[in-house]
Amino acid sequence: MGVGKYCFALVLIFSSLIIFSIDSSAAKPDCLQCHSALEKHKVVHPALEMGCSACHMEPHKTKKPRLSLMSEPPELCYNCHDKSKFTQKYVHPALQMGCTTCHNPHSSDNNKMLVSKLPDLCFNCHDQKTFMKKTTHPPVAAGNCTTCHNPHSSKNEKLLVSPPPELCFMCHDRDLFNKKVVHPPVQEGMCTFCHNPHATDTWWLLTSKLPDVCFNCHDQSAFTKKSQHPPVKLGMCVLCHNPHSAKREKLLVANPPELCFRCHNKSIFTDKNIHPPVKAGMCLTCHNPHSSDAERNMFTKKLPGLCFMCHQEKKFTGKKVHHPPVAAGMCTACHNPHSNKNDKFLRAEIPKLCFNCHDKKEFQGKHIHSPVKAGMCTMCHLPHQGDKGHLLVEEPPKLCFMCHDETNFKKKNIHPPVAAGLCIICHSPHATNNVFQLRLPIDDLCVTCHTQKIIANGVHIVSGFTQAGHPVKGKKDPRRKGRKFSCTSCHNPHSSDSVDLFRYAAKSRFGLCRYCHKK
Repeated sequence: MGVGKYCFALVLIFSSLIIFSIDSSAAKPDCLQCHSALEKHKVVHPALEMGCSACHMEPHKTKKPRLSLMSEPPELCYNCHDKSKFTQKYVHPALQMGCTTCHNPHSSDNNKMLVSKLPDLCFNCHDQKTFMKKTTHPPVAAGNCTTCHNPHSSKNEKLLVSPPPELCFMCHDRDLFNKKVVHPPVQEGMCTFCHNPHATDTWWLLTSKLPDVCFNCHDQSAFTKKSQHPPVKLGMCVLCHNPHSAKREKLLVANPPELCFRCHNKSIFTDKNIHPPVKAGMCLTCHNPHSSDAERNMFTKKLPGLCFMCHQEKKFTGKKVHHPPVAAGMCTACHNPHSNKNDKFLRAEIPKLCFNCHDKKEFQGKHIHSPVKAGMCTMCHLPHQGDKGHLLVEEPPKLCFMCHDETNFKKKNIHPPVAAGLCIICHSPHATNNVFQLRLPIDDLCVTCHTQKIIANGVHIVSGFTQAGHPVKGKKDPRRKGRKFSCTSCHNPHSSDSVDLFRYAAKSRFGLCRYCHKK
């Protein structure tokens, strides 16, 4: 009897354990027996390890909808996830559509249990075309949207993980943007004022092509005048300027004139004689680096006004006669404005320079005036302006007396053309084929005025001498060795202390004859 009671007690205990086990299994059913696919993906929601009941009620014992969630998302998710990370100032609109819009709540083959890979997931809402243009931001091209954007909420606009430019410095070298002179948009953190953060059809993700993007701030009229610097015309602003920051004023990539030498041939600016502004690197004194209304060379002023900024205007204006290039403001026709091997920055040595305009043939001949032959044009002529005809430094004969002995022209009796200062009546001031730069052979020259003195057969009619007259041509001068007999054998063409401009001392005409006719 004792043994029977003991066995009955054991049966009751085992029966109770079996019943308890059955009841326990019914309380916590194994959902994965039916829903095994929910945990087969690469990334599994940690909540699954807590059991389905962490999020779901018993789905077969409730009148609630099929999912039987313990509470509605996103409140349900906040049981585990920190609510503050999803409720900052700026919230991703997708959160209002429910967490499962982007995340699989059980498992996924994608990180963060995303329903699809980035950036394809984002393109479910965002227009893919705006992210797939010619030039794409590397994080976008790599599908790393969350490098810049918080996918849930942020205290920054556009859900940025930090405000620009700090956000940009996560990849871009900060030192390139904080040098001595900083471009105002960069200083204000306005990176997206010039750059599209995702993709564009222009270089460097610019919001528009150069120079149009610059014209969003800079006055376009200052860059589109009559004469434009080629880099400006081509929209190559960054050839001279760093768009972010630089250690030089105006954000220049180098100091003038070295900056200019990147395009312009340095040898043109470093010859023997250098224009002071060029030597000082003051290119912008004369040239506008962008554009100008001057006809050429982007001058800051029209010529000659530009030159008058340094050179005294009164030295080039106000007098009666002006050298045509000066009157036309063509300073650079004669002068190289940068550097030259010649004095005064002349483009060529004188007289070669003068022959650029003046006919060289007029300065060639058997007999050339010594100053002309020596290239001393400015000995007689002023190169800019003057009060005398032909820009002469003095009126003849005073001009001529600068070289010729004045006493030879101021004796008792003076040849009328000489007295009148008409030197060039008889002499060519530049060159001729006749001796002494005479315009004609001497006897021919004299008869242009003294028409009654010499007859056709070359004799000089002398009153009271002989009917045949005195021979002038075809004889040798007995007093001047090596010279032919001519009018000047007897007459000084300039001045004399004797009557009739006799070359030798004589009180009468017959008094002159004795110098040759001894008998």
